[in-house]
Amino acid sequence: MTIQPLPVPTRIFGGEGLISYASRHAARNGTSVEEIERALSQTGAMPKTSHRHTRERLQAWRDLGALHHTAFTTPPEIAGAEVIDRPLCLRCTDGADATGRLPRIGWVCARHRRWLGAQQHDIRAAPELVAAERHYRRVLAPRGILVRSPVMQLARECAIVRTGRSILATRSRRGGISNLSLLTYPETVRTARLITNPGFNTRMLQPELRPGERHALCVRATTGFFLEAEDDESWRAAHRITAMFNAIARELEKRASTASPQSTQTSDAALATAWTIWGR
Repeated sequence: MTIQPLPVPTRIFGGEGLISYASRHAARNGTSVEEIERALSQTGAMPKTSHRHTRERLQAWRDLGALHHTAFTTPPEIAGAEVIDRPLCLRCTDGADATGRLPRIGWVCARHRRWLGAQQHDIRAAPELVAAERHYRRVLAPRGILVRSPVMQLARECAIVRTGRSILATRSRRGGISNLSLLTYPETVRTARLITNPGFNTRMLQPELRPGERHALCVRATTGFFLEAEDDESWRAAHRITAMFNAIARELEKRASTASPQSTQTSDAALATAWTIWGR
């Protein structure tokens, strides 16, 4: 049975999810999602189901909105990492409340200079955040690093303990914002880029490298990595990064000890294994 579009069209936003779009589309047509789906179910156009993302339900709402077949196709996870559903930029949506999955975008709408956390902020007074976002999209997104991945969580922890309070205070005064995730975003992205850099991974995961040597490598790599401040605690960031690589190295050694002598692994495969152990 062919499903005809609802009379009042509703524009779908990039990455917008089914629940968000269906709610907005139904409201613009003076009804509700429940009423529409009940009617479709009674006519046999859509099977009654409690699952939110069945193939039939997705296609029904594409038909109801006259949408492209690629609508609602952003995967819920990539390489085992969750692609979170989050609020879209209110400037992009002209003020409409909408949510979606944006796997190749970090926490900043570069077009409108807005922070996309739980509470959105205008960040035109903090151009370094927009610059960090461009680095995220150019470097981290192609590496499969998502905004809520363990790597980004660790990088955020390192950024918070490493960035001096004086620097945070200056940024806070400039933008009138106290959100730590926002204030340390440039350092978070910079740390994540280091952690996932193939060359750095190769050096940190050299066979038979001792923990002390691994820590020394990390200290050298992070020296001069952040803006200098009298009250920074760079050693805490280096300690966290070293601890992560120590855990990965132990697991790699354990796997190597149980592998057959004939098995070999390329450097790219070893890096992929390392990221799988820690989680992207």
